[in-house]
Parts: sequence; C-alpha cells; structure tokens
Amino acid sequence: MKNNIKTLKFFGWIIIAAMFFSACTDFMELNPQDKISSETFWKTEKDVQGALAATYVRYRSTAIAGLGAGNGSAMDHDVISDDAHSGSGFLSLQPIATGGISSSQGGYVSTLWQDAWQGVAYCNYFLDNIDRAKTFLSDAKYKQYKGEGLFNRCYFYNELVQYYGDLPLVLKSVATTDPYKEMPRESKATIVAQLLKDIDEAIAGLPNIAYTNGHAVKGSAIMLKVRILMNNDKYAEAATVAGDYINSPDNKFKLADSYEGIFFGQQDKNPEIMFSVQYAGPSDLHQLDQYTGSRMSCYPLADFVNSYEEKSPGVKDPRMKMTIFQKGDVWVQSNTGLFPAPNTVTNAEGRIPWTGYAWRKYVNPALVQARNQISDQDNVIMRYADLLLRYAEAVVTSGTGDRALALKALNDVRGRKGVEMPPVADADFTIEKVRHERRIELAYEGHRYKDLIRWKIADQVITKKVYDAKGSKCKFNGWLWPVPQGVMDIMSPLWSQNEGY
Repeated sequence: MKNNIKTLKFFGWIIIAAMFFSACTDFMELNPQDKISSETFWKTEKDVQGALAATYVRYRSTAIAGLGAGNGSAMDHDVISDDAHSGSGFLSLQPIATGGISSSQGGYVSTLWQDAWQGVAYCNYFLDNIDRAKTFLSDAKYKQYKGEGLFNRCYFYNELVQYYGDLPLVLKSVATTDPYKEMPRESKATIVAQLLKDIDEAIAGLPNIAYTNGHAVKGSAIMLKVRILMNNDKYAEAATVAGDYINSPDNKFKLADSYEGIFFGQQDKNPEIMFSVQYAGPSDLHQLDQYTGSRMSCYPLADFVNSYEEKSPGVKDPRMKMTIFQKGDVWVQSNTGLFPAPNTVTNAEGRIPWTGYAWRKYVNPALVQARNQISDQDNVIMRYADLLLRYAEAVVTSGTGDRALALKALNDVRGRKGVEMPPVADADFTIEKVRHERRIELAYEGHRYKDLIRWKIADQVITKKVYDAKGSKCKFNGWLWPVPQGVMDIMSPLWSQNEGY
C-alpha cells in the first residue's frame, strides 16, 4: 500500500470534490457552479485545491481511465482494437468490437460522452473562478493551478474530439437556465486550435518537476500536446515538441529499470510515469486484479500474441511474458499454481478464454484475488516510453527532425533493462517498425484503437480481426462514433448525426 501523504491528501480532496459535484450527472447540466456557494468558497488556497481536485474526478470513469468499477477497467477498451476481445457485457464493448455500434446502445458510446463532458464542466467551473484567488496565491501557484485546470480540460476535450469529431466549444460555465441546446457544433479544427492554445498556457504554467502525486506537471502537458498534434496530422510540429523536451537537459523523465514495476510494485516516484490515475490504500481501492486476472473478461488474441518478435532463435521478446499469461506460467490464483486452471475465487465469465491467453500486465501473479476490493495500483495513462515512440513516429512520418536521435529513442525503448531487444538499424527504421513497437510496448494500455484510427488503417486492420474460435471477423464501425441518441433527441435539428448512423 502507498504511504505518500501528499497523494492521500490529494485524493481525499478528490472524494470531497466528487461529493460536491455528484448531482451533475446529466449531459445538459454542464454547470456545477451552483453546487458550491460563492459566498463561502474561493477564500483560501485550500478552497482552490478542493475545486482543483474536482477537475481530476472524471479520470476515474472506466470509460476514460478508471479501474475496476462494475465489471471491467479502462484498459478493457483494447477489445475494440485488433489486440483483444471480451467475453463480458462491460460497457457494451463486445458489440462495438464486432461492428454492431449504434447511437442508442448506451455503454461506452454514451458513458464516454457523458463523463468527458462532465470533466469539461468541472474544469470550466474551476477556470472561471481561479482569478478570484489571485489576491492570496503567489504568481507561480496561480499559474500552476490554472495550468492543471487547462491540462485536464484539454485531456477530456481531446478524448471527445477523437471519438465524436465536431463539438460545441464550451469554455465557460453554462448555467442550467442558459439553453445549451442552442450551441452549435464547431469544426474539429476549431476545437483543436483552442486545445493547442490552452495546452501551451498549461505548459508555461506547470512546474518542470518529476511526476509524483497525481497532479499534472510540465512533462504531462508536453505529452498531451504531442498527442493532440499527432491526432491531427501535425507530425512535424509533434517531432519538434517531443524532440525538444526529450533531448533537453531539463527533461525530468527516463525509462524505468523494471517494465513490470511500472504497472505494479514500483509505481511510487517511478521515473517513467508522466501521468496516472492514482489510488491509495487502505480506503481508496479497486478490483482490477479480480476483473482482469480472475474473470478474464478481456483477453489477448492470437494474432497479437504471435506478433512478438524473437530476441534470439527460439526466445521471444521478454515483454511477452510480462504482458500475457500463457500455459504453465506461475499464478497463485489457480488451484495448481499454474495458468490455466480453474480459479479458486471467481470465474464469472465461465471459462478460460478460447485463445488460451489472459492479460498479465497490471496483474500481480503472486496475489490471491478476492471478491472484495483489494488493489491500489495506479492506472498509468502517460509514460515516457510512449513519448519516445511518438517522437520516433513523428520524425519518420514527417521526414523532419533528427533521424538519429529519433532512432535512438526507438532503440532505447527496445533496449530497456530486462528487455534488451536487438537494436533497429537505420535501414530498418520505418513507420511499420515504429507501429509494431507501439503495439508491443503499449499493449493493454488503451492506445491501440486510437493508433489505428490515427494511422487511418483501422478499416483494414479491424476487418481482419478474428474474435472467436469459429473464425468470425469484425466489421469496421467508422472513423467517428455516433453522438448518443438521447443527446441527438435534444439537439436535433441544430445538430446532424455523424455520418453512417
């Protein structure tokens, strides 16, 4: 269990903030400002910290980055990519994965929309009021707190724009009496321009320190800017932003010595973690080990498993063993102590997956899972390996930047301690090689589907995915998801549904 007092205090504030804003659950209720009296709030730095904590609450949504609520976790979103599949009804991911998405199905389609918009609302309330604290905050603290609010709003908006495209641009708290339905959807380009403006302000205000306690830092914001740029085909700019930070003496991050330790056991002050959803026992726990390790409601597919390279003849990439349970692996949860075997606690999905594989990443194989909440590891949603690989990708894609440094970034990831895969030669430094490395390094971290969309190959890859023992293949839903039907019922005819729905 963690004993970081700052972390405990911060997430104590998260719980308090969640209570303040718990009533704001409807999409139309974008303004939580009436939940806290302006007459009694915004008087002290403690008030500012409480309101700031609320801007982090929605990361805990399992549609965004949360762990172990209901019957799955945010990483289970990998089932909509070609890497994994699901035997569960969690967030209706299974019909989305096979190609049965609709505007009225609920689940992930509506939950992501609702929870990300609530995140935007909490950020807007904070940003609308932070100037009131100028009289008692130092300039550095004011810029830091505002930078965190801007970072979080950009994160939630970036999620929304990737999945739904054009959106209303809401930068102020909108009173429930003010008709939100009169706000049009702005173009994706307009939204992205605002996000880039906001994230630059966040980068300027956030401290350039190591990430430790759940608060975004400068490196977190730089990573988010690189993601926004690459999601919108701005690869040359992304190469510059990523390269300038990676190759700067002010860079506060590095690859961790232990690949497994990033996900459990060595997360506190881990030099590779750039941003995460933090938990802290004994009171702030989740059920990730149960849902991932015991129920196996999300599991890797054979095509992904077979994609691992050999380190040497007959020896697979070591990350394979650290990411996937295979027959004969040590796993105390089973009756025999080996995987696979009937499980001693729960087998809610009723079977070992038909592939014969299960996810090991994030699951402690020495921990006996129980039906109650027993885990407190953090969900890592930004890490330095991702930034290195994005740098390599941006340089190769754009043809700009320092190719030698970008190749070094790729090989640093492959050559980390405990992995030590053979380096890639310059002649083999291609976009295909970088894409392969992202698939292996970042498996079961929620990146693969977004990568396929960004690379504009999802329609080719998803339709080749075999998702059951019968050889059934998936259909491609489309480049954007539908706006939830309940929202369209309110917003029509001002809004038009996304194409194909």
